[in-house]
Amino acid sequence: MYSSLPYKTKIALLTLIPLIIVVTAIAAVTIKQTNQLATIQARAFQSELLTNKKAELKNYIELGYSAIKSIYEDPYIEERYAQQEAYNILKNMEFGEDGYFFVYNYQGVNIAHPRKPELEGKNLFNFQDANGKYLIQDLITQAKQGGGFTRYLWDKPSAGKAVEKLGYSIGLDKWQWMVGTGLYIDDIEKGVVAIKEKAQKTSRNTLFLMSMIAIAATLLIALIGFLINLSEGKLATEKMRELTHKTVNFQEDERKRVSRELHDGINQLLVSVSYKLDSLKQKLSKHAAINSETDINQTIDDASDILSGSIQEVRRISRDLRPTLLDDLGLAAALESLADDFSERTHISFELDNECQDERLPHEIETAFYRIVQEALTNIEKHALSAKHVILKLVKTPKRVTLSISNDGIGFNKSTLDQTNPDRGLGLRNMKDRTELLDGFMSVNSSPEKGTTVIVNLPL
Repeated sequence: MYSSLPYKTKIALLTLIPLIIVVTAIAAVTIKQTNQLATIQARAFQSELLTNKKAELKNYIELGYSAIKSIYEDPYIEERYAQQEAYNILKNMEFGEDGYFFVYNYQGVNIAHPRKPELEGKNLFNFQDANGKYLIQDLITQAKQGGGFTRYLWDKPSAGKAVEKLGYSIGLDKWQWMVGTGLYIDDIEKGVVAIKEKAQKTSRNTLFLMSMIAIAATLLIALIGFLINLSEGKLATEKMRELTHKTVNFQEDERKRVSRELHDGINQLLVSVSYKLDSLKQKLSKHAAINSETDINQTIDDASDILSGSIQEVRRISRDLRPTLLDDLGLAAALESLADDFSERTHISFELDNECQDERLPHEIETAFYRIVQEALTNIEKHALSAKHVILKLVKTPKRVTLSISNDGIGFNKSTLDQTNPDRGLGLRNMKDRTELLDGFMSVNSSPEKGTTVIVNLPL
């Protein structure tokens, strides 16, 4: 599917796909790192704030114990009076918006609760919070162990609902009391949520920014592609005009050549036949003597020879225009015929090395090679003075086919070819035009001492 796409589309895809991959990868890595950093920050924030809450709770408990310490440790105060006094002190001590102290005995009976006095006197040993945690049992256990923290859910008056709370409890073993207090820690969760929301917002902003960059880059590439296409369109138009101009000139040159061949060859021969026949007619009309029979026969023979030559000339011109051998038997047979005619006409030896002897090439390649060889042999015949040997090689690979034709005659200097004679070099230009029409390339190596080699390479 990719191979069938236009070349410009392939270039666009090769530009856009890596860009999209890179932008997507950067966005993904950035978002991942942002989320990881947010998680680390949230954990650090939660740990630090929780540590501060614990320290604060310990301070409050120490403050509460300090308030009743003199009463609790005084051996001269009767226990029930001491407990009543401690009850009054702890019940009236508050801190912050929702801070207070609560007291339970080790059997789970509530002794003091400033915010919920209706609980006093009730046994809450098996009380469970919203998560099913045995709250009073855990607080009593921590108190008996010398003091400890307990996390649970409890109604928050200012919020009107149960939220997470951190409690700290100590034991008054002499009285079998558990004294505790707590701080609501829902602000910790709010802070964690805020950090996560900020990270998500940052991720969205990053993704939006990356998308804008990708869109801007895509539009820029599209604009550049449009400008390139516009420029290429102009170049293609100019090249098409140039190619059309070359084609027209090439056709005109072919017509001139055919016209010259007909005028200088066939026309002259036919005129000679006409003169011979007129002469014969005059001799017959005068009732020439018997001894003139030899002249009449000679005139007829001359006319017949001229007609035979005319027929051969017509065949040669027809073959040059479009050899039927090329269409019927292929390039190999056409080149052999061309080589035989060339050697017979010029007495220059011809060596043909054809690797495509047993197979046909695409029609347009066979035609191009035939015309290029034809043009090259014409140049050798006209310009390669003292040439004695011509070598033609045809080599085929899976993707390309290469033609080379070389001679050992007098070569030329390519840099001064067009300057010395504007008419020279036309054949080479025609050969090059035929090669470029098939997306191939041609090279010419020549020097006055080493002869000339023409190499044509065409893609299959």
